[in-house]
Amino acid sequence: MTTRLFRADSYLTRCDARIVHVLEHAGKPALILDQTVFYPTAGGQPHDVGTINSQRVTDVVEREDGEIMHILDRTPADRGLGIGMQVSGEIDWARRFDHMQQHSGQHVLSQAFVRIANLDTIAVHIGTDDDTLDLPASKLAPDVIERVETEANRVLAADLPFSVSEVSDADLARIPLRKLPKVTGRIRIVEVHNYDWSACGGTHVQRTAQIGLIKITRVEKRGSETRVTFRCGGRALSDYARLSAQTARLMELTSAGRYELVAALEKLQADARADHKLLGDINSRLLGLESEALLAETAIQDDPRVCAHVFESHEASDVRALAKLLTAQPHVIALFGIPGEKCQLIFARAKDAPGDMGQLLKRSLAVLSPSARGGGSSDFAQGGGIPATAAQIQAALDAAQRG
Repeated sequence: MTTRLFRADSYLTRCDARIVHVLEHAGKPALILDQTVFYPTAGGQPHDVGTINSQRVTDVVEREDGEIMHILDRTPADRGLGIGMQVSGEIDWARRFDHMQQHSGQHVLSQAFVRIANLDTIAVHIGTDDDTLDLPASKLAPDVIERVETEANRVLAADLPFSVSEVSDADLARIPLRKLPKVTGRIRIVEVHNYDWSACGGTHVQRTAQIGLIKITRVEKRGSETRVTFRCGGRALSDYARLSAQTARLMELTSAGRYELVAALEKLQADARADHKLLGDINSRLLGLESEALLAETAIQDDPRVCAHVFESHEASDVRALAKLLTAQPHVIALFGIPGEKCQLIFARAKDAPGDMGQLLKRSLAVLSPSARGGGSSDFAQGGGIPATAAQIQAALDAAQRG
């Protein structure tokens, strides 16, 4: 079985090895080596990438029998690789160290949740940008996140050492593990000195200070659980840099100080709501005047008074509002149309006006196109949804009036 050199030294970036098997995995070429520095996806931690004899390793997968497969971007034959050959493997160190910071930070953060809130971590995922851990609680007290984050970063500042050991099943009882392992036999224990003990096969930093920083960025309820999103080390610093740039831009746009932004944005929101209400009131008045003008175009002696009109620059919501205003008057029928890529026909009648708007709409849509769709009741109906010009809309309204 492949010797996992990363278990003894997470900082080992390269090694010489012998090819013991050449195979395919999911349609891609792969190698099994007698020893490796490449970490396979496991325990929520992503796999390493790198090179074997300058050939790109794009994925690392652990088989059910424990062997580690190094997935290549090209067939081994392209580089003259075969069974028994000595090769040199090297990982992408920046990616590895990033994963070490995230994984080590997660151990500290999970223990902080235990100590501050008595909450065990039930699931972990280390992603490309953000990391998450799930907690068995649907709600957290308001101050818990702040206290947990403070506790976790206190441990980082204490510069506690990480240590790795292997113990037997019989020795587990004397170790205050955060969570019992699912495997048996020789168990690898990762310890944050006198703070956290975890059964773990992942790669870790040597001391907590090398994690750099732990920042919780989001907390969300997920049924009976809570998902905590966090970033560690370089990811946290990168996130802070982006947030600082956004903050600077907001300061420039609002002419507010860094710590005055919330008040400035709240004022902008209040102003926007007031403006929206004012515009709504103005629009209602304009629609009222427009409905009066449209009604004046109909003959008072007609019964019913039919108002047919094509609106080329109105929103559908405004046209519906006009139809409602008009048909609040007795004996009025409104036959309105809006041309465009997704045209609209809007038909309405007063309660005392005759006719079935649904039937009239059906007749008008047939004039527009067989693919036009719509429907409604005898009082109100609308449809369309196809491209139509103003002339085509007018022809549809004419057909409704003839009906």
